[in-house]
Amino acid sequence: MKSNSLNFLIAFVASILLVSCDSETKINESSTTNYSVSIVDSGNKNAPALQSFTHATHNGEWLLFAGRTNQSDDNGGVHDMGQNSNYADTSFPPRSFNDSLFVYNPLTDAKPISISVAQLMNTMASKYTSYPTDTLKKYSGAFRNTNSLVKQVDDYLYVIGGYGPISFSTPKNGYITYNQVVKIHVPSLISLVKGDYASVDASKLFAFAQNKNLISTGGELHYFNGTFYLVGGHNFGNTAPNGQKYVDAVYPFSISNSSSNNQVLTFFESTPISDVSDPKGTSADDTSIFRRRDGPITASLYYNPITKKYEESIAIYTGVFKPGEDLEAWNDAIYVHPNWAGNNNRLYTYDKAYNQHNYNVYSCPSVVAFDSISKVAHTFLLGGIGDGKGAPAGHLSGFTNTGVHIQLNVDGSPLTSSNTVFSQNLFGGTTNSAPFYGAEAIFFKSNGFTSIKESEEIIDALSTFSDSKTAVEIGYVFGGIESFHSNPGTYGRTKSRASNKVWKVTLTKK
Repeated sequence: MKSNSLNFLIAFVASILLVSCDSETKINESSTTNYSVSIVDSGNKNAPALQSFTHATHNGEWLLFAGRTNQSDDNGGVHDMGQNSNYADTSFPPRSFNDSLFVYNPLTDAKPISISVAQLMNTMASKYTSYPTDTLKKYSGAFRNTNSLVKQVDDYLYVIGGYGPISFSTPKNGYITYNQVVKIHVPSLISLVKGDYASVDASKLFAFAQNKNLISTGGELHYFNGTFYLVGGHNFGNTAPNGQKYVDAVYPFSISNSSSNNQVLTFFESTPISDVSDPKGTSADDTSIFRRRDGPITASLYYNPITKKYEESIAIYTGVFKPGEDLEAWNDAIYVHPNWAGNNNRLYTYDKAYNQHNYNVYSCPSVVAFDSISKVAHTFLLGGIGDGKGAPAGHLSGFTNTGVHIQLNVDGSPLTSSNTVFSQNLFGGTTNSAPFYGAEAIFFKSNGFTSIKESEEIIDALSTFSDSKTAVEIGYVFGGIESFHSNPGTYGRTKSRASNKVWKVTLTKK
């Protein structure tokens, strides 16, 4: 772990595993937990195999594109971590990039309708000539790259950053983290993929911009009260300082269409939320507690004593990597509350005492439900990477089918969380054994479930169980990496691949 090249090899974004140096910790499920989750295979067969993909929903259909897939020989999955691999053609083979846009309905499991990115560009050039061909070509990487930051707000999808080749036609020229921002009208793009061109609203279809302050892959994008928040991740690749630079902050900003050109986006950026004065400075990577990527970053709540209301916030649980040669995972938590400076006069609370014990510390599906009687936000992390076992420096903590149930008292001052671990195999079976699921997978909430008034992201637990039901299907887990070993080390038919599994998720009140 002494050479910079090996550090960069291990420290990459889309599907890297975490390095852990903690001692092994055993945690048992709590018998006092009020809520639980369970997962069953839906039996769906026709979903595409995707990981680290871009996604949106409309009328029960899923719009899926970008990310990686299994074009041949199961070359999705974990990127090759061998010392002789490189990011230009062997670690992330170009043939693993997903080149299609899919429209898929999980209820019917009909074969998805799809078009290629080239077909999208040809359709735009022939039918929607108000969009300049050069502009579409310039931003076409947003439809093919991997691990972008995505957020759907009503009928619009916002796509920021992501990792991929400088040129998809010549990937050996090197890879970068993009500075692109794309706004997409989801109903129109779904109609375009289906060939229903009469239903496409060309005036709303796309808008584009570049922003040098919004470069990230492996982070998350949140939105509430009219403001977007870019949370974590890093800039990795040929144009990054020293090969990579962490975000080291939360960046609040707003987006609107230009008044003079509806296809152009404009930005208003606020002061970054961070523990360092200059998160863009190179030295911030060595000191900031916000130096995190590829971790569970979820919607959350807090009680604002100024407004005397519950308000939406952001919870950062764990993530990778801490500064230093060992590249340990973070196991603590940060709660970002942008509208309230707490007792420390900061817009975040650092819960240093929180310890996730190396369980489920990598990007994985998350479910958040709020019980307004107990004032507890229940967050469930499902599968992914982090089996609770320690490992010597340079080794990998394993893929896992375990889950973590986090409980946050939103009335707390300061805010603190506790957790319990579902040590059984959530994805089938009784032991935590292969194949493993969840890493870079997505939770899709089902239609018809009531969210709390403060957040579309958070399920209203009381409303969900108001008719005395004790178990309710709340959505699906889809895609991600399917790993056939705890530490596969690479992709391939006996190692790992992109998953097309669709799992039904049930929330239970005990």
